[in-house]
Amino acid sequence: MITARVKIAAVWLAGQNLPGLAENTTIKPLLPPNVAIAENDPNSVQMLSTFSQESVLTLTWQHAIPLYGVKRIKAVETARILRSLAPSLGVVACFPRLVPESLLAVPRHGFLNVHPSLLPAYRGPAPLFWQFRAGEQRTGVTVHWVDAQFDTGAIAAQRLAPLADGISEHDATRLMAHAGGRVLVDVLQHVMGGELPYRKQAPGGSYQSWPHADDFVVSTAWSARRIFNFMRATVLWGHPYSLDLDGKRWLLSDVLSWSNYTTLETPYVVDGEILTFRCSPGSLQARLAQ
Repeated sequence: MITARVKIAAVWLAGQNLPGLAENTTIKPLLPPNVAIAENDPNSVQMLSTFSQESVLTLTWQHAIPLYGVKRIKAVETARILRSLAPSLGVVACFPRLVPESLLAVPRHGFLNVHPSLLPAYRGPAPLFWQFRAGEQRTGVTVHWVDAQFDTGAIAAQRLAPLADGISEHDATRLMAHAGGRVLVDVLQHVMGGELPYRKQAPGGSYQSWPHADDFVVSTAWSARRIFNFMRATVLWGHPYSLDLDGKRWLLSDVLSWSNYTTLETPYVVDGEILTFRCSPGSLQARLAQ
């Protein structure tokens, strides 16, 4: 959006663990580490950390865009500050909260959300996790209008964004962000030209919440490719994977390789900390959890 010369009134970050924000904070500016703050200024909070890589924080500071930390999105003060910014459009991406109607009504054109799935499939807060778990081959991003529910608003635009075998969820998120950014810029150009792209979502769809322990179970009924891609992508969650095999439950820490074929004469082979087992189809090598 910066390179597309879209004027950004402010950037908001939401969360309970934002550094420098007290427990009872509603919304406050986040200033870069080298900005001195007067002791008697109750409206500013200095970020104590420094950042060596490009991030939302460093980009906003570099381009002198106001940056706010939000802990109570439904508070009256939050709506007051949004109105003071007088935005014509709000944009949401990876925002962990449902935007209340008191905020949705503030921008003249409402809010857009960038979501890493082809809606109406995979609504919810962790769509990439569930797409990897399902072995989804057809993936993409959706820019949609925000309504009172999670990810149910009318679609403004969609684009396919294929994911390579073995991609990590971190890299997949980055790829989806780049694809979503390009789609968003296209939509914004239409909006600035007086056109509001609007297409109702198809009936049905699906919603998944945050994953739990049972969602890290893998099965030999899956293809080796599906297990490999799921484990390689989601290992950053730090949760062991469970596999029921030959009447025993195995715990796996990560995956090493996969093949469409198998020459195993038995359902599995253990070699030290490496478990090789048959899938449907193919075979997989994984490391046993210690």
